[in-house]
Amino acid sequence: MQNGNDTDIEQVTNTCTRSDFIFLNELGEGSFSTVYHVKEKSTGMDLAAKVCFKRQIIREKKIDYIFREKEALIRLTQGGRKHPFIPQIMCTFQDSENLYIIMTLAEKGDLQKLLRNSGGKLSLDVTRFFCSEIVVALEHMHSLGIIHRDLKPENILITVSGHILITDFGSSKILDRKEDKEKSEMRRRRTSFVGTAQFVSPEVLKGESVQQACDYWALGVIIYQLLVGEHAFHDKSEYLIYQRIVNASYKIPHDFPESAANIVKKLLVVDVRDRLGSIESGGAKSVKDQSFFTNVNWDIITETEAPQFLFTSRD
Repeated sequence: MQNGNDTDIEQVTNTCTRSDFIFLNELGEGSFSTVYHVKEKSTGMDLAAKVCFKRQIIREKKIDYIFREKEALIRLTQGGRKHPFIPQIMCTFQDSENLYIIMTLAEKGDLQKLLRNSGGKLSLDVTRFFCSEIVVALEHMHSLGIIHRDLKPENILITVSGHILITDFGSSKILDRKEDKEKSEMRRRRTSFVGTAQFVSPEVLKGESVQQACDYWALGVIIYQLLVGEHAFHDKSEYLIYQRIVNASYKIPHDFPESAANIVKKLLVVDVRDRLGSIESGGAKSVKDQSFFTNVNWDIITETEAPQFLFTSRD
């Protein structure tokens, strides 16, 4: 089985139909789509097929969501911009009932599944490994004008080689996309309250202008969850969770690693300008320079060996 980092993945044809693929097992499902493990008949290559149901897309008013995801992924991976931590679209097609997006396969599920299978939390070294790859992926996205806006463990997939693929760009912000301000504001308010709120930044919750720093807020929440085994922001109701987020009200456990505590405190800052990773604070470089990432060799990060337990634990 080939993984998402192999160069021969570019051999996949750009024009295809459903009959070109053998549909194997289901990998996951959402409210308007299901993802399958498929095999391309002509090459034997293992890929993922996101099957989006037209009726539900129209009913749930997700047409823009689908086109936004496709546009973001094409921008991030085509024209010599292929990135090892972002899935590549191989082809898209449709029939009378569905839209199909064929892309890189992540055989080992997502980071949320890994958390569950690992007793709810990960070690410092494993957390550092995954989060360093997230930082590199964010740096690539932001350099091309893409802000993810929905970064969370469920959207961080793991390939057969143990490396990440960040997915689900339907809620992303494409900075130079032509759209009127009223439509942009309506979408911000609509997407802010979709899905789990624990990873959403204060400015997104309040419907304010979104910058790349919102993704680094999510990184802070992810680091916390991977190490602690619970959300940084949790309470009895969604309203109370929102209040905790907009006030950055959370507790660092007494046994939390010092380097992790330092970076989380700098990432979970309400004022966007002062938040680690913001344009004002120095972007991705300011994040990479933190003591939490001291042992990371950023020059060869794509060649770094994944944690061995990924290859011995059950999927």
